[in-house]
Amino acid sequence: MAPSRWQLALGLLLAALCSVEGSYRFGSTSWKAVRDAPPNTVDFELVTGWRRDFKWVYVSQQHPAMGPTRNLESPPIVGDVLRVTGLTFADATGMQAATEGTSEIMFETGDGKKYFIDVTVTAFSASQNWVMGTTHIRHTYARPFQAEKQKEYFAGYSYEAGSAGQLEANQPFSHTPWTASFAGCCRWESSLEGNANKMYKIVTSVDLTDRDNAPALRSLPIVTVPQAENPSADAQPTFFVMAKDQFVPGTAAPVAMSGGNTNYELDDARAATLMYSVASSADLGLAGGVYTPFPKFSVVSSTSGKVRVETNSSTGPLAAGYYQVAVLVRSGTSRTLVDFMLHVVPRTGLPVPAAMDGSMLTGDDKVYEALFGWVGYSMSASLAVSNPAGSSGDLVLNYVFAGLSQEATSVQSGGVEYSATELNHQGLPAGASLHTVADNAIVDMLVTFDNPAAAHRPGHDAAMNKQQRDFTFAVGAEEAWGMGYRPVLKQGASLSAINPAAIPDTVSLAAFDMNVGTGGAATFLWVKRSSEMAAVTEVRIAHCAAEKDRLTAEGFTMLPQNLNEQSSSPTAVYLFYKRGSGPALTDIALVDVAVDGPCAGGDSTTFTVCDVETTAKAMCGTKRLVPGNLNFPLAQRTLLMYVQVAPQGSMKRMLAWVPRSAGHFVFCYSGSVVASPTRASTQRCIDMDIKNDPAPVFQPLAPLSTKMGKVLRFNVSYVDINHMDEKVSTMMDMEGLQLAGATLGPVKSVGVPGDARHVIVSREVDWFPDPTYGGFSGDVCFKATDVAGMYRTAQETRGCVKISVERCVWHVQTEDTLIQVAARFATNWLQIWHLNPQILHPDTALPPNMEINIGHLYEVEPNDAMAVLAERFGTSIKHINLNNFDLAHSPPPGNQIQVGAHICVIPNSCVTAKHNVPAA
Repeated sequence: MAPSRWQLALGLLLAALCSVEGSYRFGSTSWKAVRDAPPNTVDFELVTGWRRDFKWVYVSQQHPAMGPTRNLESPPIVGDVLRVTGLTFADATGMQAATEGTSEIMFETGDGKKYFIDVTVTAFSASQNWVMGTTHIRHTYARPFQAEKQKEYFAGYSYEAGSAGQLEANQPFSHTPWTASFAGCCRWESSLEGNANKMYKIVTSVDLTDRDNAPALRSLPIVTVPQAENPSADAQPTFFVMAKDQFVPGTAAPVAMSGGNTNYELDDARAATLMYSVASSADLGLAGGVYTPFPKFSVVSSTSGKVRVETNSSTGPLAAGYYQVAVLVRSGTSRTLVDFMLHVVPRTGLPVPAAMDGSMLTGDDKVYEALFGWVGYSMSASLAVSNPAGSSGDLVLNYVFAGLSQEATSVQSGGVEYSATELNHQGLPAGASLHTVADNAIVDMLVTFDNPAAAHRPGHDAAMNKQQRDFTFAVGAEEAWGMGYRPVLKQGASLSAINPAAIPDTVSLAAFDMNVGTGGAATFLWVKRSSEMAAVTEVRIAHCAAEKDRLTAEGFTMLPQNLNEQSSSPTAVYLFYKRGSGPALTDIALVDVAVDGPCAGGDSTTFTVCDVETTAKAMCGTKRLVPGNLNFPLAQRTLLMYVQVAPQGSMKRMLAWVPRSAGHFVFCYSGSVVASPTRASTQRCIDMDIKNDPAPVFQPLAPLSTKMGKVLRFNVSYVDINHMDEKVSTMMDMEGLQLAGATLGPVKSVGVPGDARHVIVSREVDWFPDPTYGGFSGDVCFKATDVAGMYRTAQETRGCVKISVERCVWHVQTEDTLIQVAARFATNWLQIWHLNPQILHPDTALPPNMEINIGHLYEVEPNDAMAVLAERFGTSIKHINLNNFDLAHSPPPGNQIQVGAHICVIPNSCVTAKHNVPAA
């Protein structure tokens, strides 16, 4: 569509205004229909990225308890709300715009309505100078599309004669969708693709008759790519731009409902597969001179979003610097644009994505990973970035975590977790956490007490607990040692001084007593180390109630023991720690200033705890001070803690998440070297497909049959999700037919061939049909129930197996005799022998597993009744029921027999003969 006059005028005006560095870095707009609102209501989501050091107008600002004091001049952090103002600069108060150069940036829905763009910050990068956030706008249109575009005469479509009114009413026509957009100035003046200092515009189209959403799309605002080693196509860097339909789960194709037209059914309900392409100036609604696509950027796969940047060609490497690019994603008539920046950098010394074991990733694994998860079940992803050999520098993680699903709005509003040393531990959805993993890192801490014999020696300073011996024999120390914890040692002590076979007697020889010289219980700090578990990243000391409350509110975990236990100090001191996403702690040193002296060299720092000011060395060698006095408030016996931080040249993080809702989510990340903006890894995206936990699915069985006395063995199986926390219990349904005496074996799980997401859960059923089960036939049902948990409820599935037991046949057991068999069926051995001519002699041992007849199969004739049959065969109704399970259990018992049915009858020959004696 050609730009209108006002669009051209706006472009010229904004281009003229672009005389300073613009703040725009990234933009994408999508929408989805709101199903519980008035017709034609949509929720727009704007995801935008901006220059972080812009002079922002704050709508609201976060003020974390920790970290530096913030004011209106401070750069944005997660949770701040910013008003986008284009070339507008905030005045001295930071809350309103200055008059000169003002250009309001508004979101226009296409029907004359405008909205301010207030951005809630969800991620930022201090090293790359960007801030990213979302804006959510709900809008109701007067109709599902803007207007009739033109009448259509489709080839092969039949037109029937009718009145003019009928023809007009039935005439096919195509739609002009609503076009929603925001535009402003300016793009970055330093970008090299030819669009520097020009206006930007992001558009999306809305036709609610065809699609109920536009694909949601995500990327980091700035994607770093290296100059390729050579000009070959395989050497050029690639990455993925992630987009998903917001309502269709998994990999299923969305559907275009109307095809963007009315009265033409032949293109209705067709697949609306997401298709990627490089966006043109027309796609952005801009004139050709206002935007020119970057020719070195291309879409490799139109269906997956894989893109390539040609950073080395026959003319040499592409110039290092920033380049603005845009990708268009279409689905039916809906479209989504993402406009972001490439940062081309020299390839030397760049961090690279790696596996947790340190090995380098190859191929598409370097930039893409697909994960699958279930609502309410934990899942995790490993994130590792390493400096190459010969390169150094601390790494920081830049990332964006967003929903590409119908829950996209809700997952953006998780609480902010902030600490001065963990600026990147933010912007995660509820239920998610990002933890550090490091070699031999501290992963847990605990405290034990002791009352060693040395505390009672004559002349010992402040001998403690002479009357009470609460902590004699180092309570808990042996258990801590057995679980892999080791105590923090005294200066110069060795762990070898502790005898593992005599922990209570020897732990005090090497462990540092944090209550030394205070008359209290000996207090030992223990740490556990691991290279695979979430590491402790921060330690804090609480000296009063206010500090305890603050640290608890900030997500720290408190060790419950008072470090001043039974000492002369009037104050309780507690230790707090956090497993966060900052650098891991690998060692702890305790310094008793009165005995060990202050740490040598370095600068001193002054800190205030609970209104008491203390001065101490900021560093002890390479270890950092944890502000506080473990013997607070005893200033004459100051005890300080220093921690060792793991080097960050190789960064490992573990993303853990319990999803609350189904949908598609994406986590894109990059590792960058602190204070070195040209050294960053290429964006790597983890595509997470989350589904609701379904009920177990019963696996049908073919009808089963057996004989009385023959064990029936079969498996009752259900397909269920494959997750370590999922449990399925299977039992017989107590309603309906029962298998008396049946036993169910242990639950067994086996994988589904070719399907890693599911398992087959089964229990073996063993059943011995006793002599009363001849003629048993029907559905025996079982119930499988999975477990409830966070964000999920237990679900039950009922499955049935058709089982039948043959009448009048007994499966011989070991050591069976004719007499024993006859007794089971309330008859005599002679009758059983008569019914089985294959048994040559009644005293012959019956072979096990032999099948013998125990009666006659009688076909019911018209006018037969139970009483008539009983008299005819010299038996009783009770005896007939005993040998026919279905008759015995039919309502009312024993009175319903169907013509043509077969029943088992054991005649009483003697009684029958008596009845046949002729009358005298």
